[in-house]
Amino acid sequence: MTRLREQITVDAPAQEVWGRLHDVEAYSTFLDGVERAYAPSSDRAHLDVRAGGVQREFDAVLTDRGPDQVLAWETQGSPELKGTLSVRSLDRDHSQVQMELEYEPQAIQDTFGGPRGMAQVHRIENTVRGGLEQFKNLVESER
Repeated sequence: MTRLREQITVDAPAQEVWGRLHDVEAYSTFLDGVERAYAPSSDRAHLDVRAGGVQREFDAVLTDRGPDQVLAWETQGSPELKGTLSVRSLDRDHSQVQMELEYEPQAIQDTFGGPRGMAQVHRIENTVRGGLEQFKNLVESER
């Protein structure tokens, strides 16, 4: 498994950012490739994803560790993805969002096509960085 960790500073209080991460329906506005997302229950998310011209549906089990402001998730089925989204207060008006993702690059390539090896890793890194940047822009534009 490959592990990726990215973080970004958001000009908004941690509680506000934490609330936005729980708005699963908004994921399509900041996660590249997510065409639709919804939460059928408080501990599950469903995502319709298009990448490399391939459409897939995923269900993820969510584990909310509220007091620590960590949202852990794991896909059911293939490809196996595991991750956490965490929020840390930097000061009253700024917070840090960190995304950790565990995945197998070959499984992503098998599911969606695209490049192999390190090129696939770079593609995933760019997607995660872009998603964090879009999330930051979304939160900050709504303030």
